Amino acid sequence: MTLTGIDISKWNGEWNANKAKSAGASFVFIKASQAAYIDPKFLANWKIAKDAKLMQGAYHYMDYTRPVRESANFYATILENYPGELPPIVDYEQSRNDGNSSAARAYLREFLEILRSRGHKPIIYTSSGFWSKYGDKNTYWTEFPLWVAYYTTASKPAFPQPWTKWTFWQYSSKGKGSTYGTQSYNVDLNRFIGNLEDLEKLAGIRRPSLVELENRIISLEQRALTIEQRIGTVEQNLTALKNTVSSLAAQIPVSLPQNPAPQNPAPAPIPVPTPAPGVTAICMALGLNVRSGPGASYPVFGGLVSGQRVQVLERQNGWARFESPAGWSSEQYLKFV
Repeated sequence: MTLTGIDISKWNGEWNANKAKSAGASFVFIKASQAAYIDPKFLANWKIAKDAKLMQGAYHYMDYTRPVRESANFYATILENYPGELPPIVDYEQSRNDGNSSAARAYLREFLEILRSRGHKPIIYTSSGFWSKYGDKNTYWTEFPLWVAYYTTASKPAFPQPWTKWTFWQYSSKGKGSTYGTQSYNVDLNRFIGNLEDLEKLAGIRRPSLVELENRIISLEQRALTIEQRIGTVEQNLTALKNTVSSLAAQIPVSLPQNPAPQNPAPAPIPVPTPAPGVTAICMALGLNVRSGPGASYPVFGGLVSGQRVQVLERQNGWARFESPAGWSSEQYLKFV
């Protein structure tokens, strides 16, 4: 048995997750990052999937334009800020400009180990053709489940050694976008090998047994009875206190001043000074693009995630320049400390 799912990125445009779910999708993989920047549609797609209660996971498109530690830690930070149900994906399909397959494998291996050191067990996405050039048969790779890309109408895919099985299979790139709620004409289609219970097990979701549910109901009933008894005691105490206060109030004469003294007006708020250049700032947005210059017209080449702290070197016309990642972001989404 298999389950159907999709994967999406900025290239799919606007997306309606409820349509995907109605079309039979049980899960979705959403592009989170590449190099050291966030996919422009990740935050919106992530929220849309959650609102639709569609089981989701994030994927990172691995290239070699940034140092492996910077890229892997950037992805890991996104995963920690936006945890999904499914394991994270490392998309291994980008060739190197120099064609050095050994360097590519070394980059992939270090990337995977950095994710593991931060508590994640990723899945490798690749194809048989790509792996034949940029992979090898070392059984180390089987420590990570396989998501294989193999477009065919056959009932099962071909997949590379050393794996002896696949977990996810991208079987088509020609899914009808309108059916699955994407603005793009086509969308990638995937299968998971197993049923919903198997998928939930992979996601770490455990359904309680009937006995556990019955025990929870009994526990909740006992707690409800205890709360009712406490409320009754509180009501009795409040009634007794009200009677006592009424009795005392009747014995005390009350006189009000004819001309009460005016209250002092509240002091005017003290303006907060604008922080000087050189301070640090914290990203207050879910995700914030870092650009090459102080303006929205400059190209994006990096990004910040919620809570990330950076050193500010310069401020100009509502934009702040950072030391690392080197670039500019709008001050509108920053808190200076």
